[in-house]
Amino acid sequence: MTQRTVRRVLMQELTRPEYEARVGDSIVILPVGSTEQHGPHLPLGSDAIQVEEIARRVALRLGAIVAPTIPYGYRSAPRSGGGEIFSGTTSVTGQTLILVVRDILQALIRHGSRRIVVLDGHYENNMFLHEAIHLVLDAGAPPDLRILKILWVDPIPTETLDRAWPDGFPGWALEHAAHLETSMMLALRPDLVRREEIREDGVESLPPYDVYPQAPDFVPASGVLSDPTRGTAEAGELLLASAVDGLVAVIERE
Repeated sequence: MTQRTVRRVLMQELTRPEYEARVGDSIVILPVGSTEQHGPHLPLGSDAIQVEEIARRVALRLGAIVAPTIPYGYRSAPRSGGGEIFSGTTSVTGQTLILVVRDILQALIRHGSRRIVVLDGHYENNMFLHEAIHLVLDAGAPPDLRILKILWVDPIPTETLDRAWPDGFPGWALEHAAHLETSMMLALRPDLVRREEIREDGVESLPPYDVYPQAPDFVPASGVLSDPTRGTAEAGELLLASAVDGLVAVIERE
Protein backbone atom coordinates (compact mmCIF):
# COMPACT_ATOMS: atom_id res chain seq x y z
CA MET A 1 0.00 0.00 0.00
CA THR A 2 1.42 3.38 -0.97
CA GLN A 3 2.04 6.19 1.51
CA ARG A 4 -0.55 8.29 -0.33
CA THR A 5 -3.21 5.63 0.22
CA VAL A 6 -2.35 5.29 3.90
CA ARG A 7 -2.63 9.04 4.41
CA ARG A 8 -6.11 9.14 2.87
CA VAL A 9 -8.24 8.95 6.00
CA LEU A 10 -11.75 9.99 4.95
CA MET A 11 -13.89 6.93 4.31
CA GLN A 12 -15.76 8.64 1.48
CA GLU A 13 -12.47 9.12 -0.38
CA LEU A 14 -11.47 5.45 -0.20
CA THR A 15 -12.36 2.86 -2.81
CA ARG A 16 -14.01 -0.35 -1.66
CA PRO A 17 -10.78 -2.39 -1.97
CA GLU A 18 -8.81 0.28 -0.08
CA TYR A 19 -11.41 0.35 2.68
CA GLU A 20 -11.60 -3.45 2.90
CA ALA A 21 -7.83 -3.67 3.23
CA ARG A 22 -7.77 -1.30 6.22
CA VAL A 23 -11.04 -1.46 8.13
CA GLY A 24 -10.27 -4.61 10.09
CA ASP A 25 -6.98 -3.26 11.45
CA SER A 26 -7.85 0.43 11.75
CA ILE A 27 -9.66 2.53 14.29
CA VAL A 28 -12.79 4.03 12.72
CA ILE A 29 -13.90 7.46 13.95
CA LEU A 30 -17.55 8.50 13.59
CA PRO A 31 -17.94 12.29 14.06
CA VAL A 32 -21.38 13.51 15.11
CA GLY A 33 -22.16 17.21 14.84
CA SER A 34 -25.25 19.37 14.41
CA THR A 35 -26.78 22.02 12.18
CA GLU A 36 -27.43 24.87 14.58
CA GLN A 37 -27.42 28.66 14.71
CA HIS A 38 -24.15 30.13 15.90
CA GLY A 39 -25.01 33.80 16.01
CA PRO A 40 -24.65 36.26 13.14
CA HIS A 41 -20.94 35.62 12.64
CA LEU A 42 -20.51 31.82 12.47
CA PRO A 43 -21.98 29.29 10.01
CA LEU A 44 -24.78 26.88 10.85
CA GLY A 45 -22.42 23.96 10.31
CA SER A 46 -19.83 25.04 12.88
CA ASP A 47 -20.24 21.94 15.08
CA ALA A 48 -19.94 19.54 12.14
CA ILE A 49 -17.00 21.44 10.61
CA GLN A 50 -15.07 21.43 13.88
CA VAL A 51 -15.64 17.80 14.82
CA GLU A 52 -14.85 16.53 11.32
CA GLU A 53 -11.56 18.39 11.12
CA ILE A 54 -10.54 17.25 14.58
CA ALA A 55 -11.39 13.67 13.61
CA ARG A 56 -9.33 14.03 10.43
CA ARG A 57 -6.29 15.30 12.33
CA VAL A 58 -6.58 12.54 14.92
CA ALA A 59 -6.89 9.97 12.13
CA LEU A 60 -3.73 11.23 10.42
CA ARG A 61 -1.85 10.68 13.68
CA LEU A 62 -3.27 7.20 14.26
CA GLY A 63 -3.70 5.86 10.74
CA ALA A 64 -7.44 5.72 11.40
CA ILE A 65 -10.44 6.01 9.10
CA VAL A 66 -12.99 8.82 9.48
CA ALA A 67 -16.55 7.82 8.61
CA PRO A 68 -18.74 10.54 7.06
CA THR A 69 -19.79 13.09 9.65
CA ILE A 70 -23.41 13.05 10.80
CA PRO A 71 -24.36 16.73 10.27
CA TYR A 72 -27.56 16.72 12.33
CA GLY A 73 -27.79 16.50 16.11
CA TYR A 74 -30.34 16.37 18.90
CA ARG A 75 -32.50 19.39 19.67
CA SER A 76 -30.62 22.54 20.70
CA ALA A 77 -31.04 23.27 24.41
CA PRO A 78 -31.63 26.90 25.46
CA ARG A 79 -28.75 27.03 27.96
CA SER A 80 -26.15 25.41 25.69
CA GLY A 81 -27.19 26.26 22.14
CA GLY A 82 -29.84 28.93 22.35
CA GLY A 83 -32.72 26.53 21.83
CA GLU A 84 -34.95 25.52 18.96
CA ILE A 85 -36.46 28.97 18.42
CA PHE A 86 -33.78 30.12 15.96
CA SER A 87 -34.01 29.84 12.21
CA GLY A 88 -31.41 27.49 10.74
CA THR A 89 -31.27 25.17 13.73
CA THR A 90 -32.24 21.87 12.11
CA SER A 91 -32.42 19.09 14.66
CA VAL A 92 -33.54 15.49 14.90
CA THR A 93 -35.39 13.72 17.70
CA GLY A 94 -33.52 11.58 20.16
CA GLN A 95 -35.06 8.44 18.65
CA THR A 96 -33.88 9.40 15.17
CA LEU A 97 -30.33 10.11 16.29
CA ILE A 98 -30.17 6.88 18.28
CA LEU A 99 -31.30 4.78 15.33
CA VAL A 100 -29.05 6.50 12.78
CA VAL A 101 -25.96 6.05 14.97
CA ARG A 102 -26.94 2.47 15.82
CA ASP A 103 -27.35 1.58 12.15
CA ILE A 104 -24.00 3.13 11.20
CA LEU A 105 -22.20 1.35 14.04
CA GLN A 106 -23.75 -1.97 13.05
CA ALA A 107 -22.65 -1.44 9.45
CA LEU A 108 -19.08 -0.62 10.51
CA ILE A 109 -19.00 -3.76 12.63
CA ARG A 110 -20.34 -5.80 9.70
CA HIS A 111 -17.49 -4.41 7.58
CA GLY A 112 -15.01 -5.81 10.11
CA SER A 113 -14.33 -2.79 12.34
CA ARG A 114 -13.65 -3.68 15.97
CA ARG A 115 -12.28 -0.38 17.31
CA ILE A 116 -14.67 2.54 16.92
CA VAL A 117 -14.60 6.09 18.28
CA VAL A 118 -17.88 8.01 18.43
CA LEU A 119 -16.63 11.59 18.49
CA ASP A 120 -19.27 14.04 19.69
CA GLY A 121 -19.25 17.64 18.51
CA HIS A 122 -22.59 18.79 19.97
CA TYR A 123 -23.25 18.72 23.72
CA GLU A 124 -26.91 17.74 23.43
CA ASN A 125 -26.08 14.50 21.57
CA ASN A 126 -24.50 12.87 24.61
CA MET A 127 -27.05 10.45 26.05
CA PHE A 128 -28.48 9.50 22.66
CA LEU A 129 -25.04 8.37 21.49
CA HIS A 130 -24.80 6.44 24.75
CA GLU A 131 -28.11 4.70 24.02
CA ALA A 132 -27.15 3.90 20.40
CA ILE A 133 -23.98 2.17 21.59
CA HIS A 134 -25.94 0.16 24.15
CA LEU A 135 -28.41 -0.98 21.50
CA VAL A 136 -25.49 -2.28 19.46
CA LEU A 137 -24.12 -4.16 22.47
CA ASP A 138 -27.57 -5.50 23.40
CA ALA A 139 -27.99 -6.92 19.90
CA GLY A 140 -25.01 -9.21 20.40
CA ALA A 141 -21.82 -7.41 19.42
CA PRO A 142 -18.59 -9.31 18.69
CA PRO A 143 -16.69 -10.05 21.91
CA ASP A 144 -13.59 -8.16 20.71
CA LEU A 145 -15.53 -4.97 19.92
CA ARG A 146 -14.44 -1.79 21.72
CA ILE A 147 -16.27 1.54 21.33
CA LEU A 148 -15.06 4.82 22.82
CA LYS A 149 -17.50 7.75 23.10
CA ILE A 150 -16.07 11.19 23.83
CA LEU A 151 -16.92 14.88 23.44
CA TRP A 152 -13.99 16.49 21.62
CA VAL A 153 -13.43 19.26 24.19
CA ASP A 154 -13.20 16.92 27.17
CA PRO A 155 -9.47 16.02 26.91
CA ILE A 156 -8.38 19.69 26.80
CA PRO A 157 -6.42 20.30 30.03
CA THR A 158 -7.14 23.20 32.39
CA GLU A 159 -3.84 24.92 31.65
CA THR A 160 -4.72 25.14 27.95
CA LEU A 161 -8.11 26.65 28.78
CA ASP A 162 -6.44 29.25 30.98
CA ARG A 163 -4.05 30.18 28.18
CA ALA A 164 -6.79 30.38 25.55
CA TRP A 165 -9.09 32.67 27.55
CA PRO A 166 -7.45 36.08 28.19
CA ASP A 167 -9.54 36.73 31.31
CA GLY A 168 -9.63 33.18 32.62
CA PHE A 169 -11.77 30.28 31.50
CA PRO A 170 -15.40 30.96 32.51
CA GLY A 171 -16.66 27.38 32.14
CA TRP A 172 -18.48 25.61 29.33
CA ALA A 173 -22.04 26.62 30.24
CA LEU A 174 -22.21 29.76 28.06
CA GLU A 175 -19.58 28.89 25.44
CA HIS A 176 -21.96 28.79 22.49
CA ALA A 177 -20.94 30.92 19.47
CA ALA A 178 -18.57 32.60 21.89
CA HIS A 179 -14.81 32.62 22.47
CA LEU A 180 -14.17 28.91 21.87
CA GLU A 181 -16.13 28.45 18.66
CA THR A 182 -15.17 31.84 17.23
CA SER A 183 -11.50 31.05 17.81
CA MET A 184 -11.85 27.53 16.40
CA MET A 185 -13.57 28.72 13.24
CA LEU A 186 -11.02 31.52 12.78
CA ALA A 187 -8.36 28.80 12.86
CA LEU A 188 -10.19 26.23 10.73
CA ARG A 189 -12.35 28.17 8.27
CA PRO A 190 -11.67 31.91 8.50
CA ASP A 191 -13.42 32.32 5.16
CA LEU A 192 -16.71 31.38 6.85
CA VAL A 193 -16.40 33.81 9.78
CA ARG A 194 -18.28 37.08 9.25
CA ARG A 195 -15.83 39.25 11.16
CA GLU A 196 -17.89 42.38 10.69
CA GLU A 197 -20.75 40.69 12.59
CA ILE A 198 -18.69 39.80 15.67
CA ARG A 199 -20.15 41.89 18.49
CA GLU A 200 -20.05 41.76 22.25
CA ASP A 201 -23.17 39.99 23.49
CA GLY A 202 -24.25 37.30 25.89
CA VAL A 203 -25.57 36.93 29.39
CA GLU A 204 -23.94 37.01 32.81
CA SER A 205 -25.71 33.80 33.76
CA LEU A 206 -28.83 31.77 33.05
CA PRO A 207 -31.14 30.15 35.61
CA PRO A 208 -30.45 26.48 36.40
CA TYR A 209 -33.63 25.29 34.65
CA ASP A 210 -35.52 25.43 31.35
CA VAL A 211 -39.13 26.46 30.73
CA TYR A 212 -41.06 25.27 27.67
CA PRO A 213 -42.20 26.68 25.32
CA GLN A 214 -39.04 28.74 25.40
CA ALA A 215 -39.61 32.46 25.96
CA PRO A 216 -38.10 34.56 23.13
CA ASP A 217 -36.11 36.67 25.61
CA PHE A 218 -34.66 33.74 27.60
CA VAL A 219 -31.38 34.00 25.64
CA PRO A 220 -29.97 36.94 23.64
CA ALA A 221 -31.70 37.58 20.32
CA SER A 222 -28.31 37.14 18.62
CA GLY A 223 -28.09 33.51 19.75
CA VAL A 224 -24.65 34.25 21.22
CA LEU A 225 -24.41 33.20 24.87
CA SER A 226 -21.17 34.98 25.83
CA ASP A 227 -18.68 37.46 24.40
CA PRO A 228 -17.01 36.31 21.14
CA THR A 229 -15.06 39.51 20.45
CA ARG A 230 -11.72 38.32 21.83
CA GLY A 231 -11.62 35.12 19.84
CA THR A 232 -8.46 34.67 17.77
CA ALA A 233 -7.07 32.15 15.32
CA GLU A 234 -4.10 31.71 17.67
CA ALA A 235 -6.40 30.65 20.53
CA GLY A 236 -8.21 28.36 18.11
CA GLU A 237 -4.98 26.67 17.02
CA LEU A 238 -3.99 26.21 20.66
CA LEU A 239 -7.33 24.58 21.50
CA LEU A 240 -7.28 22.49 18.33
CA ALA A 241 -3.78 21.15 18.96
CA SER A 242 -4.57 20.41 22.59
CA ALA A 243 -7.81 18.62 21.73
CA VAL A 244 -6.08 16.48 19.09
CA ASP A 245 -3.21 15.62 21.43
CA GLY A 246 -5.64 14.71 24.18
CA LEU A 247 -7.83 12.60 21.93
CA VAL A 248 -4.87 10.72 20.49
CA ALA A 249 -3.64 9.95 24.00
CA VAL A 250 -7.07 8.72 25.14
CA ILE A 251 -7.62 6.59 22.04
CA GLU A 252 -4.15 5.03 22.25
CA ARG A 253 -4.67 4.28 25.94
CA GLU A 254 -8.14 2.76 25.57
